[in-house]
Amino acid sequence: MNNIKLEMHAHSRGGSSCAQADVEEMLPIYKKAGYGGIVLTNHCCEASFALYPGETYLEKLEFYFSLYEKFRDAALKAGIKPFFGSEVRAYDPEGYFSEYLLYGADQKFFTDNPVLYTLTQKQLFALAQENGVFMAQSHPFRNGVKAGYYGYLNGVEVFNGHKFHTNRNSVAKAFAQGFGLKEIAGTDFHMVEQSPVGGIYIPENIDTDKQLAEYLFSEQPELIQEKSI
Repeated sequence: MNNIKLEMHAHSRGGSSCAQADVEEMLPIYKKAGYGGIVLTNHCCEASFALYPGETYLEKLEFYFSLYEKFRDAALKAGIKPFFGSEVRAYDPEGYFSEYLLYGADQKFFTDNPVLYTLTQKQLFALAQENGVFMAQSHPFRNGVKAGYYGYLNGVEVFNGHKFHTNRNSVAKAFAQGFGLKEIAGTDFHMVEQSPVGGIYIPENIDTDKQLAEYLFSEQPELIQEKSI
């Protein structure tokens, strides 16, 4: 069975305040780079949700998922497999900053549970495990980020390809290996000035978010780790 290149960490305009690329701009870039799939991981945090239309959290969630639906439809037309993910900023009582990539969640996971960005890492991890959701910390050693507790993680983003941040990927890799955590990689795509440089290889028969989460739980995927240009 053949493998395909899968981007594990990408943002689209409208879903993340720092994202500057529309999905129509993103997809041709990934197609040219030979990627067969993309996980859209827009931010789930108070700052981003404050900018969304709607008065209630559920109304804002509708907008959040409408961005994925737009991406999904455009990706399918482009011949790229779409996957839903989320980058959740956990609550820290001391005000520290840490974010977690979730794979295998669906809209019901968001609507039927407490507001995810009000949960601590421990609470978020417990909820993820109850629902078969794979949870990995993104860029744990970037400037200004607090590395999470290893006991409340399934994996670590050991390669973050955002060329405008200091990510200390080698430290993240040592952290993951030291605590026996799964390793993932991603570009952290935000803008057309970035080239796709991160991700994993997955079997071509993985088509759903749940299948992707099951694969991450069961296997250590081969990573894509290219030099940012």
